[in-house]
Amino acid sequence: MWLPNNIVADVERVASIRYLDRDTCKNWNEHRRAGELRLLTGWCWTSKTGRQHQLGLKTMTAAYRDAWYVLVAKEAAPGVRPRLRVVSRKAAA
Repeated sequence: MWLPNNIVADVERVASIRYLDRDTCKNWNEHRRAGELRLLTGWCWTSKTGRQHQLGLKTMTAAYRDAWYVLVAKEAAPGVRPRLRVVSRKAAA
C-alpha cells in the first residue's frame, strides 16, 4: 500500500476496512429486498460507529484513502476534474 503509516493508523482508529468477496455478495444478493440493487465485490470501509460506509472500491489503498478523507479530514475526497487537452495533428506525408 502506498500510504504513509500515520494515514493508515488514523483510519484504523475510526474505521474497519474489508474485502467483500464473491461468497459474501452471493449470500447477500440471494436475500436482498425487492428493488435493492445487487451487491458487488470489492473493498469497503465502515466507520466504527456504524453510521458511515462506502462500498465498491477497487483497491485497499482506495478504501483507506476514501475513509481518511471522509472520517478523519471530514471532507469529500478530491476527484478528477475533466480537462481539455490539445492534440496536434501531424501533417500528412
